[in-house]
Amino acid sequence: MGYSLEEIQGLQNPYKDLGNGDALAEHREGLNQLSAEQKKDLATRMVLDCPQTELKSFGRVIEAARVPHADHPTFYSVLFEAYEVKRRIYALLDSRNKNPHLLILDKEFDEELFNKYKDLALQVLDTNETAIAERLAETTPEESRNQVALNVKGIFPDTLFARKIGQAFALKRDIDRLLLGDNPNEFFSSREYSVDSCQEFSGLFKVTKNKESSIAAKLALSAPQEKQSIIARNIQNLVPTDDEFATKVRTAFTVRRNIDLLLGDKPEQFFTSRDFSVDNCLEFSILFPALLEGHEQSIGEKLSLLESKTLSDINRKLEMINGAAHDQTNPFRLIAAAIVPKQGPSQQQEPTVDAPKAEPASSTSSNPNTIFQSVLKKRPTELTRSPTLAQSSMDSDSDSDSEDEDCFSKCCNMFK
Repeated sequence: MGYSLEEIQGLQNPYKDLGNGDALAEHREGLNQLSAEQKKDLATRMVLDCPQTELKSFGRVIEAARVPHADHPTFYSVLFEAYEVKRRIYALLDSRNKNPHLLILDKEFDEELFNKYKDLALQVLDTNETAIAERLAETTPEESRNQVALNVKGIFPDTLFARKIGQAFALKRDIDRLLLGDNPNEFFSSREYSVDSCQEFSGLFKVTKNKESSIAAKLALSAPQEKQSIIARNIQNLVPTDDEFATKVRTAFTVRRNIDLLLGDKPEQFFTSRDFSVDNCLEFSILFPALLEGHEQSIGEKLSLLESKTLSDINRKLEMINGAAHDQTNPFRLIAAAIVPKQGPSQQQEPTVDAPKAEPASSTSSNPNTIFQSVLKKRPTELTRSPTLAQSSMDSDSDSDSEDEDCFSKCCNMFK
């Protein structure tokens, strides 16, 4: 036995009592007799009580209340409108819907429908404002965000949902333009920046995945040193459940500080620092050309003064961190080229010994006495040779002495 009209109006759980095809078909006539306000109230209660998991099937159930060729408003038409409001709101959260913003734009957008069932819509949105706002910010193209925000504000002015939409869209804009831009440091100085918003809409930072190193390097180049520790903490707040981003930023800041050692009076401290890491240098290689340009020659000259063992170790590390060896302008290549190792004692040039000058031939040929004296001077040197050569030399000298004495005697007789 069905419910009377009065009993229908007094149902405490109309979705449970009337939310099936048989019940709707059985009470179709009585439901159509309700006033417009009563129809709207009952339809709203039934839709609100319908669990999200049963909403799709409920859309098929309500067809049982349809009256073919009706010429006046029926309960079916009211129930279907209420159902559409809830369905469209939940469709904004459906991950299978790649363009949820279209439900609030152009042909899909039915401002009159949402205005008519505003109370129902606000109750469906309750506790879902943040999730829907984040999803819309994530999927809505930049050129459509303003219109979506205006449409939401037009239907739900001065509501929490409208405020969440504004906050999520502003954060998404700053992420795209600033955090992913050339100067990510500006993201943290934006007037829209808020730690609370970053944490509330943390899903928007998924776009930074696999871009952490690039963002960290740009932060290291642009962020003032006195603000780096604050920025590192703020990065941790962006995605509290994922420490990788914060770790990358802290590492980039460390590499940046150590580059100052390269620019100092003792550049070797960069390579001997406990923070030195080949992997970190390669990962954040874009820091070096920007900071070392014009200083490579000076760094190489300072390194040239080091002991050979230390310099050899530094040269090995230079080769390891030179990730673009083919690049002639690579700073590490230029530093290595500027290194001229100092020479050790064994590398110094040996002094040259001047050969004895030969006496002019004219000075010895004109005076017989000079010839005789020259022969006498040569004898001690020649006697230092081997015994055989010495004996041969003595025999030769004996013959020569006889000839010299004979010549000398003849010369003397000429002057008698």
